[in-house]
Amino acid sequence: MTTTTFRLKRNLSAAALAFGLTLTLSARANGPFLSNDEVQGLTGKSIAEWGAEWWQWAFKNPEVFVDRTGKSGPLGDVSANVFFAEGSGGHPVNVKYTVPGGKYILVPVITYIWTFFDPCAEPVCATRIINDNVLAGVTDAYLIIDEAPIPDISAHLVGVTNNTVTFQVDAGPIGPDGYGGILDALQGGYWVMLRPLSPGPHRISFGATAPLVDGNTGQPVGGTLDLTAKLRLESTNPN
Repeated sequence: MTTTTFRLKRNLSAAALAFGLTLTLSARANGPFLSNDEVQGLTGKSIAEWGAEWWQWAFKNPEVFVDRTGKSGPLGDVSANVFFAEGSGGHPVNVKYTVPGGKYILVPVITYIWTFFDPCAEPVCATRIINDNVLAGVTDAYLIIDEAPIPDISAHLVGVTNNTVTFQVDAGPIGPDGYGGILDALQGGYWVMLRPLSPGPHRISFGATAPLVDGNTGQPVGGTLDLTAKLRLESTNPN
């Protein structure tokens, strides 16, 4: 995951989720990347809906943010047709694990979530934090598969719009400051859905530079975070 800020607990500073993966794919006429417009028809949900589900999954499985061995990778097998690539909580990632063949793979190149809690507990300010304070400042986002870069990473930007639906995450036990429990949330980022991988070893690399924001207020604090990581995936034969 490349640089993403999230709040699993309110006292966490903004954490950039940066994923870098390295993949070796067989050549396909249409390439390994789905356009965001294709995702709905091929997977049954929009790329924004999958992004929201990825965050719900990550809040339920926070170990995916600190995985340094690939042990948590199989947790991404969440649905009949889509696999979630795990992310980093801020450290470089270089892991290896097996993914089921025949499934699309959701890659959070860079993503940011805001859970509704004071001082920002409503959609207007959450939208401003995600779109203006974070996504507008992202630079150098990239995704490379088999040494071939994605043609236009900007086409995979998913911002918050008037039509974006809030979703809920389980932020864990309620702390002394009141943060926790089931919270409404919004998210955005650069999301890419990959076509199912051919059987065998694969490598993907991706990353980005993102502005640092305060995890409690969502306000810029100055500076940026550069993150990259690598996933080595072994795709099995489809059932």
